[in-house]
Amino acid sequence: MKRLLFSAAILCGTLASCSKYQLNVISSTNGTKSQETGEYEFENDSVKISYSFYGAEAPVAVNVYNKLNQPLYIDWQKSALVINERAVSYLSDNVKINGTISAETDTYNRGIIADASHYTNGTLNANATLPKSTTFLPPHSQSTNRSVQLVAGFLAIPDSVFKYERAVYTDQGNVVLSKVKAANFSEQDSPLKFKSYLTLYTITDNQVKPIAYEHDFFISKSIA
Repeated sequence: MKRLLFSAAILCGTLASCSKYQLNVISSTNGTKSQETGEYEFENDSVKISYSFYGAEAPVAVNVYNKLNQPLYIDWQKSALVINERAVSYLSDNVKINGTISAETDTYNRGIIADASHYTNGTLNANATLPKSTTFLPPHSQSTNRSVQLVAGFLAIPDSVFKYERAVYTDQGNVVLSKVKAANFSEQDSPLKFKSYLTLYTITDNQVKPIAYEHDFFISKSIA
């Protein structure tokens, strides 16, 4: 069983062996899709922000490129992905711990009958890494955040909205014409709408100058 979400209208030629699958096409109301990468891009004189959603469960990759000649800061604590009006922070709440454990175990036998008790003493040497709430971007540099997944499982879409469509895909270099069950959606009736809210800022003469960016997306097609 496969659960896939793509940001472009791509058909997978290996899905014939799957018992069940769902491909979903993401569209944007205010972004431009790159013909080379399939990513959605938002660009002005200060920044270039790119989004990709490739893979199972649609991992959200947000790339921010600083076009300025001065440092730029991303405030992840004040940034979030809003999925069907539910806010999911870009700031991960997981704490990574890397280290080693040293332990010794002693066994005590009481009486003739083997009645053993075990005692273990140990020490933990580890470093805890807290998620960064702010990313520092020097001039003309970039950084990518991959802390959020868009979905967890199949989207709940009624079978009645699907219709058979012709589809063309490649299988081992051969062009194959097939029929698939597909459903098309507008922004208004989409089964999944979400937006990315990013807070960036610069510091000039000890003055913080924040700016917020909002980018809108929705599922425009589902293939099952």
